[in-house]
Amino acid sequence: MHRAVVLSILVVLAPGSGGAQDIADQLTGALDLTAAAVARSFARALPLPAPSSGVSNSFDPATGNFERDPVTFGQIYLERADPLGARRLNVSFSYQYVSLDSLEGHDASALHSDPIPIAGLAAAVAIPTLSIGADVHEFLFAATYGITEALEASLAVPVLYSDLSVDAPIQGAAITTTGQLVIIEDRVTDSMRPVGVGDVLLRGKYRFAELPYLHAAGSLLLRFPSGKEQDLQGIGFFEVTPALIASTSVYQPAPWARLQGHFNGGIDFDTDDVNNSDARWGFGLDWGFTDDVTAAIAFLAQNQFARVAPPGTFTFPVCRSDLVTCAADPAVRVGTQQLFGLNGDRPDYYTLSLGGRGAIWRDTLFLLVNVAIPLNDGFVRTAPIPLIGIEGTF
Repeated sequence: MHRAVVLSILVVLAPGSGGAQDIADQLTGALDLTAAAVARSFARALPLPAPSSGVSNSFDPATGNFERDPVTFGQIYLERADPLGARRLNVSFSYQYVSLDSLEGHDASALHSDPIPIAGLAAAVAIPTLSIGADVHEFLFAATYGITEALEASLAVPVLYSDLSVDAPIQGAAITTTGQLVIIEDRVTDSMRPVGVGDVLLRGKYRFAELPYLHAAGSLLLRFPSGKEQDLQGIGFFEVTPALIASTSVYQPAPWARLQGHFNGGIDFDTDDVNNSDARWGFGLDWGFTDDVTAAIAFLAQNQFARVAPPGTFTFPVCRSDLVTCAADPAVRVGTQQLFGLNGDRPDYYTLSLGGRGAIWRDTLFLLVNVAIPLNDGFVRTAPIPLIGIEGTF
C-alpha cells in the first residue's frame, strides 16, 4: 500500500520537491511500521492453549502404581505445577477463531485520517479511511509425554488459515502555478487467504517443590519462527520463555466444590532484540463440580517492554478541512494529527478466560471449551476468542 501512496504524491506534486519527499518518506515509514507492528503484535497477542493435560498421575506407595489424581485440571491458557506422570502420554487437538477488532481502541475496519498538507506547496494528500481485516482459524496439535514423575516435555504444532484484507482510498490534490486544480484518486484493495504451519513450540516442565499447600515447577518454552509473519501466522523471530508455575493444594469446602488456584509468570525473550521482549503472567481458579468436570476462570496479562513505534512516527501535519481546501488555503493548516489515531505507545494486554474441561469417556478423553475476552485495548486487539478441543491421556 505504501508504494501507491508515494506514487500518488509524486504524481500530484512537482518532482524533486523536498516537502513532498519528506511526507512520502514519513508516510512510507509509518505505513510499513504499522503493517509490521500489526503482524508481530497480532501473532504475539494470539493466546496459545497451555500443554498441561486435564489429568495428572502420581505414585501411590500403598499400591506401588501410578494413580490418577482425583482432580480434573480446568485451565486452558494457564499451566499447573503437577506434571502428567511418568510414562504417560497426552495428545490434544484444539481449534480457536481469532478476529482483529481494533488498533489502539479504533475500529480496524474503519480507521480515519484527515488530509495532510505538503509544506511549502499548494498541495495535500489524504488516506481518508483504512480498513484492515484479519481472521485467523488456528488448529493446534499438541503432545505431552511424562519422562519422569516430575519431568515432562511437550510439542505443539499449529496450522493456521488466515483471511486477510486491506482497503484504502488514496487521494491527492494540488494547485499548479497557473491556478489549475489537479486531483488524483486511487484505491488500494488487496486480500489473501494463506494456509500454513505456524510457530512450532517445544516446552519442558520440571516440578521442583511439593509443599503441603503449594506445588511449584519451572518451565522453558522454545518458539521456533516457522510461521510467516506477514500472514499473521508467526512472530518472525526465535523466542525463549522461562517461566515459574505454582499451584495450590485442592481445597474442598463442599462435595460439589473442589477449588485449586494457579499462577504462571514468565518472560518472552526476543532473541533478535531483547528490548522487544515482554512479560506474561496470569492467575486463575479451578472449580471442580465432580472428579470429571471442572470449570475455570483466569486473568491473563502481557506487558510489552518497548513501544510499538518511536515517538513521532505517526505524527503528521493536519488540515481541518476537505482535501481541496487543504491544498489551496494555508489558513486551514493547523496543528498535527496521529495518523489513523495511532501513537505506537508501549502496549499492555489484559484478558479474561472462561472455560473448563470435562471427561467424555472414562478418564481418557476430555472435552475443552473456552472463551478469551479482551479487557483493554492494547495496540492490536481481537474480538472474544472461542476455543473448543479434545484431548486423550494414555
